[in-house]
Amino acid sequence: MGGVACTASAQTGGTADPTPAPTLSRQDIRVQLVPSKVQSGGTRSIRVRAFCPVPQGGTDYRATARSNSFTGVVTLTQPPLSTPAVSSTPVTTTAPSPEVHGFALIDEDARPGRYEVDVKCDGTNDTGRATLTLTAKRSEPTPTRTRVVPTRAPRAGGGGTAAGAMDEPSGIPTAVTVVVLLGALGGGIALARHRSRTR
Repeated sequence: MGGVACTASAQTGGTADPTPAPTLSRQDIRVQLVPSKVQSGGTRSIRVRAFCPVPQGGTDYRATARSNSFTGVVTLTQPPLSTPAVSSTPVTTTAPSPEVHGFALIDEDARPGRYEVDVKCDGTNDTGRATLTLTAKRSEPTPTRTRVVPTRAPRAGGGGTAAGAMDEPSGIPTAVTVVVLLGALGGGIALARHRSRTR
């Protein structure tokens, strides 16, 4: 009886495949600034939105945003889900896209220009960038006042202030008026004396 020949393949014990697994290139996340252009020289805030992927496990879903135009580091968290109104008919809603957001305070001493806003997702280490533009502060026009110069001094009241009003409303000096009155008075006296002599 002929024996059956068995062939056994030799196996390498515990040797790993030397070819590395392909790695996927990580793309930057989308970062949105609302608004993306503000006026410098004042205390203003903007909203920073980052579309970070949802981390696996128990890692908190949040991110941090940094910029030289901010007063400090801003923590971005997941916005609260809106509670739908109670209805008898079931409503199918689509799940919102992953997003974290927060509000950044602009430094009032930041000069006008373009500033990079860098965001890093805490759970997945994904990063993204947006550009904030600070415009120059507008110069407000100074209101011009029209100064009214009186053409004639106001008439003073009685007492010592009346001496300052040397001109009558007609523009004739007071001294001339006194001379005219004295002349008329003298003429009247002379006329009276002449009449008394002719009688």
